[in-house]
Amino acid sequence: MFALRWLLPTLFSASLLLLSGCDSAGWGNPPGDDDTAGDDDTSGDDDTSGDDDTSGDDDTAGDDDSSGDDDSAGDDDSAGDDDSTGDDDSSGDDDTSGDDDDDATPPVPGDADGDGFAGAAAGGADCDDDAADADGDGVADGFAINPGAIEDPGNGVDDDCDGTTDEGMAILSLEPSSGLAAGGTIITVTGAGLNAATGATFALLSGPAAADLTVIDDSTVQLVSPAGSVGEVDIALSSDFEVVLFTSFLYTGSCNDPSNCLDSAVLPVNVQLTTTPGVASGSFDAVVSESGVTGASLPAAGVLAQIGFGPQGWDPLMPPDSWNWTTATYSGPSGGGDQWSGTVTPTTFGTFMVTFRFSDDLGYNWLYADSDPTDPLDVSQMSQLHVTP
Repeated sequence: MFALRWLLPTLFSASLLLLSGCDSAGWGNPPGDDDTAGDDDTSGDDDTSGDDDTSGDDDTAGDDDSSGDDDSAGDDDSAGDDDSTGDDDSSGDDDTSGDDDDDATPPVPGDADGDGFAGAAAGGADCDDDAADADGDGVADGFAINPGAIEDPGNGVDDDCDGTTDEGMAILSLEPSSGLAAGGTIITVTGAGLNAATGATFALLSGPAAADLTVIDDSTVQLVSPAGSVGEVDIALSSDFEVVLFTSFLYTGSCNDPSNCLDSAVLPVNVQLTTTPGVASGSFDAVVSESGVTGASLPAAGVLAQIGFGPQGWDPLMPPDSWNWTTATYSGPSGGGDQWSGTVTPTTFGTFMVTFRFSDDLGYNWLYADSDPTDPLDVSQMSQLHVTP
């Protein structure tokens, strides 16, 4: 009986603690505002189901998290205005599919089939702006037909909307039409239907491929020549549909042996002129000599003469082929040789090397000039042009 009397006050005190929701230290616990079901925890405003956590405004299902305004389904995250499906992210105005981002191409006004070109009804050049999907493949019927399309020369359709049906590729010219046998010449090809080009080879289909091919537009392609052998080669330009040939590119070599080429080509010593971009330089000169051939009152028959300029310090016999050559003008006899003159017109400022080259075999091999013909060709002994801004 004594033990039971002593225990009853203790049990009574414990019951009061449980009823009051306090722990042994006197603070609130699970059902309170700062814990599991309270404002700051699992079911409260600041935790799992509250404003700051899982189901609250600042967490998983709240305004600042998974389903809230600032997270997965909110305005600032996955499904909100600032994220995946909101205005500022993947499907919103500021991201992949939205109006204010750079991730996607904005729609073109008047482009019914979504190919990036406005139809004729909207003042555009798309000759087939059909938005229907008759075959059910998920692509508008007119999507593949537009001014930027590749012309298929065998399908009976004006794929590129240029008014001509099934035209193939055609090469009209090459510039330059010759280059070093060492390779590295940048060749501009002009023609028609060239945006279909996918490759090029030199010396027909069995020759080496172009070192680089860049499609500029439907009428222009640029090639970089591979190394080859001195002589003319056929260039084969290919597409997914056809191969076309052009036969006027000449690989050139150098001739520095007087026993089988011209005797000498000499520049005046240390000539330096100045000009501005796009303005022709003053006249440069060189003298070419061949015993028994040059030195008369007329230029030697069968001798070709060109003036060229290239980057400062760059050997004109070494790739990449960065020199520009034009025909020189005969000035008259000079001793036992023929004097030739010419001007050059760089379009950018800087210092350029200037020299002449001569050929007596129709341009297959050239003798390059410097100021000392007794030594091998030396870039430091060439003339210079300073182009100032």
